[in-house]
Amino acid sequence: MTGPRVRAAKGQGGLLRTQLLDIADQLLESGGADALTIRAVATSAGVSPPAVYLHFPSKKELVHATCLRVWSSLFVELEAVSRTVSDPVTALYETCIAYIAFGLRHPSQYRLVMDGEATEASRQNEDACFRYFRDKVAACLDAGVPVKSKTETARLLCASVHGAVSLLIHQDRDAWPPDTDRYARRAASSAVHGALFTASHASTPSMAGVMRSGLTQAPKPLR
Repeated sequence: MTGPRVRAAKGQGGLLRTQLLDIADQLLESGGADALTIRAVATSAGVSPPAVYLHFPSKKELVHATCLRVWSSLFVELEAVSRTVSDPVTALYETCIAYIAFGLRHPSQYRLVMDGEATEASRQNEDACFRYFRDKVAACLDAGVPVKSKTETARLLCASVHGAVSLLIHQDRDAWPPDTDRYARRAASSAVHGALFTASHASTPSMAGVMRSGLTQAPKPLR
């Protein structure tokens, strides 16, 4: 049992909102979407449910805010890994790795945004991610990579990295590969090579084409 919470001083309402989002994030991480309820957040915060409703009119609004806050950190991470990389293709590769790693670190938030009830969060983040990848593809085009359609190439990249995340987060963790870092690197390499090799034209895969491309040669060790 918790005692009544002292009313926040004027100007401190934002502080409570941040605390509520911290609690909501912890509930998501530990128990998934089912654990995130207005009552659970209120109980953990030591306030009444109406106090939570003052900041979040519904559970959906609470879910949106929680997911959006976590997802906003994604773009900080993406910029951090690619900002100092001069090669635009390598920068795109590092961006894909960071995206996959983010999804695997935040499976509950990822599922909610991409597949769950957080519809407004989904629209905002899907659009922002697509535009981010398209900008990275545009940088490759500016550097001389023969990209026929930035939009189509970005769409294929997004499909690849989203698929790499979704394949794992919808399974029990004991089914995940033992080395998720290696998994992320290989998935990112496959996404970038596949999208850029077919960026100027789409050809039917064949044994002869694979042999000509040198893909059957011993691969270089992944870092």
